[in-house]
Amino acid sequence: MNWRRLILYLALNAIVSAAVTLTVLAVWDAAHPEPVVVATATPILQPPLETTRVAFQTEPQVQLTATPTLYEVKGGDTLGSIALEFDVAVDDIMAANGLTDPNALSVGQVLVIPVGGLPEATATPAALSNPEGTSVTPPPTGTSVTQAGVPQLAIRAVVDPGNLATERVMAVNLGGPVELAGWTLRDGQGNMYAFPVLSLFQGGAVNVHTGIGRDTVTDLYWGQGGPMWQAGETATLVDPLGQTHTTFVIP
Repeated sequence: MNWRRLILYLALNAIVSAAVTLTVLAVWDAAHPEPVVVATATPILQPPLETTRVAFQTEPQVQLTATPTLYEVKGGDTLGSIALEFDVAVDDIMAANGLTDPNALSVGQVLVIPVGGLPEATATPAALSNPEGTSVTPPPTGTSVTQAGVPQLAIRAVVDPGNLATERVMAVNLGGPVELAGWTLRDGQGNMYAFPVLSLFQGGAVNVHTGIGRDTVTDLYWGQGGPMWQAGETATLVDPLGQTHTTFVIP
């Protein structure tokens, strides 16, 4: 039965061919591996952030110069009522006027009211000391050194000229502290009042009464028996060097 052998031969041939083909393919795959595809992420470029520069401008500081507020004491006034009216402390009023007794007020007395508070004292730099204890002058800082303010006495008013009982000259110091000893108040007739030993600080005021009385830190008395002032006359303040400091023409 030759046809059976033929079929068997063909089957064996097919099996051998398939095995050879698979073997060749396996060898080929081993010799030629497929490339590995690596996925890479493309970075997304973001536009740079804009930087906003804010320029902070410092507004210039304006230093205000306060003008002393003057108040004439009236009947029934107390330091407490005056302080309440101007919204200032009683102690500040006393300090500005050199008062020691809050109850020592007189009708017609002129007070300096430190509205906004008393001016702060400016401290001067103290000398430095080295370990050996010797004095060392501080190095310059490049800023100018301001000397203490000079006194600026001004006559603010001549009250009730011609009336001996109430006539007085009101003087105010708008500058640095001043010792009044050596200063004089003069009229146009050659009469002269010499101030006693009295310190007048910045913003302080003093009244020079024509008549007789007892001197205080705010009220001084010339001791004259009659009025000294009249309309149109000039009151003059002269410093210890004999130089005219300020003049005031009585309206």
